Amino acid sequence: MKKLLLCSAAMLAGQLAVVPAAFAMGGGGEGANVPSETVNVTGLGPLSGAWNFSGGIDAYASMLTDRTPTVFSNEGTIGTNLKYSMGLAAVQIHKGSGWLHFTYWGGAWQTPSIGITSDYGAFNSLARLGSGGNPLPGGPTFKWWFTAQPSKYWSVSGGELASLEGTEIGFDWMNPTFFVSNLNNMQATPAYGGQLNLFYGPAMFNIQLSDSYHTARTNVLSTLLTYNLNSSGSDNFIIFDHTNLGHTGNPGGPLATGGFAEKNSSLIGAGAQWVQGPWTFIPEAEYQWLPKSAVTASNGYARPLTTYYNVSAMMDVSYQFTPQWSVTVQPSFTYQNGDKNDPNQNLYGNWLQFGASPNPGTFSAGTTLTALQICPTWQEKNVFVRPDLAWTHLAGYQAGTGYGLNGNSANQFVGVLEVGVLFGKM
Repeated sequence: MKKLLLCSAAMLAGQLAVVPAAFAMGGGGEGANVPSETVNVTGLGPLSGAWNFSGGIDAYASMLTDRTPTVFSNEGTIGTNLKYSMGLAAVQIHKGSGWLHFTYWGGAWQTPSIGITSDYGAFNSLARLGSGGNPLPGGPTFKWWFTAQPSKYWSVSGGELASLEGTEIGFDWMNPTFFVSNLNNMQATPAYGGQLNLFYGPAMFNIQLSDSYHTARTNVLSTLLTYNLNSSGSDNFIIFDHTNLGHTGNPGGPLATGGFAEKNSSLIGAGAQWVQGPWTFIPEAEYQWLPKSAVTASNGYARPLTTYYNVSAMMDVSYQFTPQWSVTVQPSFTYQNGDKNDPNQNLYGNWLQFGASPNPGTFSAGTTLTALQICPTWQEKNVFVRPDLAWTHLAGYQAGTGYGLNGNSANQFVGVLEVGVLFGKM
């Protein structure tokens, strides 16, 4: 079954896959398929109906220049700069028929982000899955939720919900590139909560209240508006946002996912997808900021001396040469502003490294990151091979917070070779 059909069904259940053809190998062209199995279940009451199963496993090796210090002995290196790891071993289950729907994603996963390739405090790195630099997830579940849909105009969902934000997703073969952009890296995470889904013609509106960024506080309000420009949903645009309704944690305190700025942030963004013959275009932009109200005198910290924010943009351009071969180019840009005279700049303005300490590979406030990755894909039914070449350039960073062993390098090149097998039938 084509991934496009899978995601269209999932959208009716409140699924967040709002750019269906993008969530597949190689973009939106003829060969952009992710296999799946469909099983018709009977005799289980509201759980009866068509169940879709998909998944797979992949592994990769990577080589990079200007490496940052290694602090974990079990990172998974061969020689000086060569690393290896399993990337993803995952299963996806979805029931989208009847009035009760169910979605489950689980397994072992990692989601490397463009430009973040160190194990020096960065989670989304190229460190080996299961090492100290990239620990295994705390359980086999990535996200799951039930949806009750009593009407074609609305439904409600509850569970560990998918994020409402962005055009990329955390399972790598559902994107046309190996690395996700820094937009995905900084957006709201899957989270426990509830969600209302409204449908009318080509439009869908989702509103979610959850504990996003895994804060154990249900205080992140997110919304998403999707408008389909054609009946298949391949051409569409989205507008998304979130805000923290309260206050989460103290600067410098223990935080599960993201830094103080991410957890207390507000965000607004937009994206689109347009498929024209063998071409697929997916632009996305977002603005994320830390409201000054998130830091009060009771925190014991001085309020930020400026409004700390980041502005990011990226564009996926894919071309499908043949049913087996495609290539995707992704330029991206991120600027994180900051006051370098503020002694708390690394608490409030370090968006790119999830609040890591100021060490090599931790980009200081005021840093601009420009990136380009080129990712060809070969896919023959269930088997795929993806080489990926990524280049990132830093500007405006403080000495000691860039790439390299001493944190003084502005550039980094990363080469990746990924091999995977997907489950199910084409």
